[in-house]
Amino acid sequence: MGTRYEDQPVEHWAGPGSLDPTPVWKQYLLVALLLLVGLVAIVAISVLALAPLLAAPPALVPGDRLVLDANVVPAVGAPPKLIGAPIVDDARSFYLIQPEKGQVLAFRARWRARASEPECRVVPPPSSPNQGFTAIDCPVFVPGAAALFDVRGGPLDAAAVRGLDQYLVSVSGDRVIVNLSRLIEASERTGMPVPTGIPQPQQP
Repeated sequence: MGTRYEDQPVEHWAGPGSLDPTPVWKQYLLVALLLLVGLVAIVAISVLALAPLLAAPPALVPGDRLVLDANVVPAVGAPPKLIGAPIVDDARSFYLIQPEKGQVLAFRARWRARASEPECRVVPPPSSPNQGFTAIDCPVFVPGAAALFDVRGGPLDAAAVRGLDQYLVSVSGDRVIVNLSRLIEASERTGMPVPTGIPQPQQP
């Protein structure tokens, strides 16, 4: 035989309030609150996405995106343009260059051969500033030595064991957007001869 509900002790009975459904106005309030939160999130994401298009260049917008006027981009074959203080700090300064029409690159103005080594300065070659870059003042190089790179940041000699690091760049109408949070690091070349710019240990 089964046990009837009425046979249970009174203290086990569910109160009449437990059978009442949630008031309809509370359900509407919860749905409205969820819709409001979703709407606020959509607006915030949209504002962040449109910030580079709304800001007056030069401007650093959320997400470490630097907005520049397209007029600062050098013409094809012209020397690179250094973008530094006061627009960005020295550690994130970079060169804008246009190797060919419509291709805009942003190379970091600092370079190191390997992660364990100190950084060198990157500058255009004094004798031919429109022909690429050179890394100078490298503590690991012999005095006067330098590493050479082409206009696309590729290594040109044995001292340049890897290419130049660059920031992600996009061109939108009359402005250039450089994403300082997206650094593309060049990989080290393998199977290369011993760099001539780096001093070698003495044999015992």
